[in-house]
Amino acid sequence: MSESEPYRSWRIPQCPFQIECSHATLLRIRQEVEGSLSSSRGAREAGGVLFGKNEPGGIRIVASRPLHCEHAFGPGFVLSERDEEGLRDLIAAPGVETDLAGLDVLGWYHSHIYSKIFLSERDLQIHGRHFTAPFQVALVLQPSSERPPRAGFFFREASGGLRTDSSYEEFVVENAQPAREVQQPAHHTRGPSDRRASPARETRERSKPACPRCGSHRIHQSHRMHLFERLWSLFGRYPYRCQECLSRFLLRRSPDLLGVMRGNRRRRPEERRRAWLRTRREILLYGGAVFGFLLFLLFIMRETSPKADQP
Repeated sequence: MSESEPYRSWRIPQCPFQIECSHATLLRIRQEVEGSLSSSRGAREAGGVLFGKNEPGGIRIVASRPLHCEHAFGPGFVLSERDEEGLRDLIAAPGVETDLAGLDVLGWYHSHIYSKIFLSERDLQIHGRHFTAPFQVALVLQPSSERPPRAGFFFREASGGLRTDSSYEEFVVENAQPAREVQQPAHHTRGPSDRRASPARETRERSKPACPRCGSHRIHQSHRMHLFERLWSLFGRYPYRCQECLSRFLLRRSPDLLGVMRGNRRRRPEERRRAWLRTRREILLYGGAVFGFLLFLLFIMRETSPKADQP
């Protein structure tokens, strides 16, 4: 990247290195995730790999390549075996493509369309399998049809730890090219681009039942796993699972929650198959236990019954 090309820089105290990214790369990623948001097949998350230079004191991101996810498990950026193979090919692209020759793999990016900017368990699996170097980062974007997307970097700190629940410094991916700048850590001030479409809509969004971990409204009721959850159901609290971060939690049923459940009622074929396999296992387990108990009772009754006198 030439010195005259606009770029943005982040100096975050918790990050052992400075992060720089060209505006052209940010704009290309923005167009990609916004295009996936308005896809003809429905809103879908997008992702890909970041390339650039790992230099002393920091990394400089100058290029990106999208991963064409087949979305075998729904709209989320969840990788199938074919997607994993495609990701490995992308990571090896600097040794094959002339446009990427000499560049390092600096990390990856992906969008969250139903949850906040954070790293879910699925994201951590991808990061831990394919991006293990200390300088490799994850860029998470949250696109919107009403305002510019927000984004945040995630990185390994000097201790080796990785903050996952939120980014240290969120930022807006603007469409216009900014002047050469260095973004210092600062308290976020709410600007015009951050405002919701209307206060009434913001109130409705806050009133919807959401996952306590990631804030997603894509939740569904889960089966009760043990006696503790069955006892809680007597008081109107039932187990639910988030379709974004996979966490389980208890929620009290309400009209709003029932409305969300009706909206998420349609299940994908993979979910229906997993639900049927889980139900079949439960039927076999409980049926086998009842059958074994009846056999035991029959054995006890035969042993304790009075025997006829022998001639």
